[in-house]
Amino acid sequence: MYITAKGGYVNLRRYIENTFIESVKLRSLLPCGSEILAAVSGGSDSVALLQLLNRFANYMNWELAVLHIDHRARPESREDAVFVKNLAERLSLHCSIEEISPHGSGSVEGYFSAERNRIYSEYSSGNSLVVTGHTASDRAETLIMRLLEGSGLRGLGGMDYLGRGPVRRPLLDFSRSELRDYLETIGQNWVEDPTNQEDSFLRNRIRHSIIPVLESISPGSTYAIARSSANLSQWRDVTAGIIDESLDKLLDGDTFKTDKYLNLPKAVRLGILWAVSGRPRGGKLEIEKTDRWILSKKEGFHILPGGTKITAEGGRISIRKHLRTAGKVENEKQ
Repeated sequence: MYITAKGGYVNLRRYIENTFIESVKLRSLLPCGSEILAAVSGGSDSVALLQLLNRFANYMNWELAVLHIDHRARPESREDAVFVKNLAERLSLHCSIEEISPHGSGSVEGYFSAERNRIYSEYSSGNSLVVTGHTASDRAETLIMRLLEGSGLRGLGGMDYLGRGPVRRPLLDFSRSELRDYLETIGQNWVEDPTNQEDSFLRNRIRHSIIPVLESISPGSTYAIARSSANLSQWRDVTAGIIDESLDKLLDGDTFKTDKYLNLPKAVRLGILWAVSGRPRGGKLEIEKTDRWILSKKEGFHILPGGTKITAEGGRISIRKHLRTAGKVENEKQ
């Protein structure tokens, strides 16, 4: 028997499988008849995901296939690809393997994330969905990371069941340890990525040094933090609606009056600039700098993250989206 996060005794396998399919159906994450591409790294989370998807594929009439992305971050990564390919063959599933080109400069995690999303977009078409193995543990770790980075509501909301574009995350109700216990009960092994033990990544330091302390102080902290992330995600969606409505009221074609902008709350102003920028993942400091510039009522122009140019002249702000210059991008400092 297994003790759930709520303290009840249940059969582990039945609990995991029932919770999974109930969540999928309740949230309409993976409708009947969907083409589903399971993103499988070979780690415990994604292997559990594949087993659960395969468990209910006939019941939900899913057309299931597997995608493995080799990040080439370590010499033995090709062994992971072989493991996933063999697992897919054992389940009689088609498996595609993609490789990510070597990373240049900047954030390694950010680069890998962008490359994965690019590949997901290339593989998804029509009604096809890409399913990833993110868990409640990932959700809790992400919220702590965002707190340490000083993120606003958009960042604190973190990951949700419905990801960007075709991405779906049906395992957010489970912790990493629960899924490993599940795999052990069904006799399924997985690959251990040694880089998950390295403390060079902030997420790993949080996973190894912060989460265990929180759990020792207050058992169940992982789920509590994940619930907070879910609540913040809902409020993020509410504020996104407010920002869109405010932007519609503010704009007159591709311009707006500076005074009308200045009368808005700061959070709404920053949200409008973020929306005008094309909703980039980064660029928070530049957006805040642009807001201060508009408040100063100086004339000139600024280039927002993503290349959008805004020009201040005669008490109005005009917007020219996705401006890109050859060579170095200019930025107004008049």
